[in-house]
Amino acid sequence: MLPPGQLRALYFGSEFCADLLPGGAAVRRYCARARSAGIEAVLLTPIATPAGLARIQKLLAGFAQTGEAPAVVFNDWGVANLLRESFPHLERRAGRLINRGLRDPRLMDQVPDAETALEATGSERGRRMRAHLVRFGVTALETDVDIEGSFLGDGSEGLQRVLYLPFAFAASSRNCLVKAEGAPTSDECFTKGLEIPCKGSCRGRRDRIERADTRLPLWRAGNTIFFEVPQFRAGAMIQQADRIVLHGRPSP
Repeated sequence: MLPPGQLRALYFGSEFCADLLPGGAAVRRYCARARSAGIEAVLLTPIATPAGLARIQKLLAGFAQTGEAPAVVFNDWGVANLLRESFPHLERRAGRLINRGLRDPRLMDQVPDAETALEATGSERGRRMRAHLVRFGVTALETDVDIEGSFLGDGSEGLQRVLYLPFAFAASSRNCLVKAEGAPTSDECFTKGLEIPCKGSCRGRRDRIERADTRLPLWRAGNTIFFEVPQFRAGAMIQQADRIVLHGRPSP
C-alpha cells in the first residue's frame, strides 16, 4: 500500500526509554553507515527525566568532537529546549509522542460515526501545535496514525510531514515490567522499579497481549504497548506524508 519511494534516512536511537539510547561509539557507527549510503542520519530521543536529559546532553555534546551532525527527533520539550539553546546547529524534528491525538486501539479499528467532529477537534489542535513548532525552529513533524487524522496538516507551514508505519504506540510509561523482572523481590518491582538498573533485556523482545475489547494485535515491548495500524486508517494519512518511517517491529 506504500507509494514508490527511495531510502532517504536511517533512524536510530530510542523514543520511549533513555536507558536504550546508544552510546557515542554506536552513534558514530550509525552516522558512518548513513553517510556511506548517502542518506540522512536521524537520532531518536525519548521523554526524559533529569538524569535522562543529562545523558542526552552528553551524547549531543560528543558530536562537537567527532564532527557528526545528525538530525535529532525530540519527544520531550526539555530536549527541544536543550537543542535550541545548546545545539542550534543540529536539525530539530518533533517526534510522534508530541502528538497527543487519540490513538486508542479500541477505536482505531472502527470507522467513527462522528468523524467530522473528530477531524474538527484534531485540526485545531494540530494547527496550533504546528504554528508553535515553526516558532521553535523545528523542521519536521513526525507522527503515528491517529483517529483524527489531521495532525500533519496540508504542508503549508513548511514542516516536513512524517508518518510512522505499520506500528503505533498505544501507551508508554516510565515503569517497565521487563526491567522489574530483574528486581530481587516482587515488592521491589513496584516500590523501587524506577531505581532498578536497566540491563536492556527488552531488546528484541515483544510479548503479545490479548484483549477482548479490540481486534487489533497488541504487543508489549519494554515500557511501551504497540499495535498494528489498520490499513484503511494508514491509507487515509499516507497521502499527507512527505516521508514514511518503516517501524518494522513493535519494539521501543
